[in-house]
Amino acid sequence: MEKDKKIEESKPDEIEDPMDRWIPTKSTNPLEYELYKLQSWMHLCTKRYMKKKQRLQDQFLQEREEILKKYEAKIQELEAPSSPPRKKAKGNSSGDEFSRRGV
Repeated sequence: MEKDKKIEESKPDEIEDPMDRWIPTKSTNPLEYELYKLQSWMHLCTKRYMKKKQRLQDQFLQEREEILKKYEAKIQELEAPSSPPRKKAKGNSSGDEFSRRGV
């Protein structure tokens, strides 16, 4: 059991290619051959999917960096500590002229 762990640890994290396992021959059962074709098609689709996924992730990161560069000043304004709110200056009047009614 310890030998198996050592073997697994010594190998780099490689993903085994499922298409390396078996290759059909002329004497292969037709159903096995069809299974092989389906598996190979699935394998190709998975590879395409992973490539497209990586390409889209890279594109997203690139666009995100461009946006952050473009709006960096505005982001810094929002993140900067705001000054304390200003108190409204009182006018010279006491406000009596606005509160008197009919006089």
